[in-house]
Amino acid sequence: MDWNSITLTVLAVFGLLSLVVTLLVQLIKQLPELIGAVREMTSALKSEIEGDDLLAEDREAERPARQEVDEESSHRPHQDEAA
Repeated sequence: MDWNSITLTVLAVFGLLSLVVTLLVQLIKQLPELIGAVREMTSALKSEIEGDDLLAEDREAERPARQEVDEESSHRPHQDEAA
């Protein structure tokens, strides 16, 4: 082996190592976004499978009625105190 082939081999190895290190650093920087996207995807799939979207709409429709009942019950102690 002559010095030219040794030099080219060393340069190729270090070039490959720098590329791998750069890609790993970029992957590590993007992990939080990637994990968030995967969690959002799995929750969307679960909600479609289990029908949570329909249940959530039903809950939202019931909330104002429950708030009115809570408001009426919160006014009753004040009315009892006044009487």
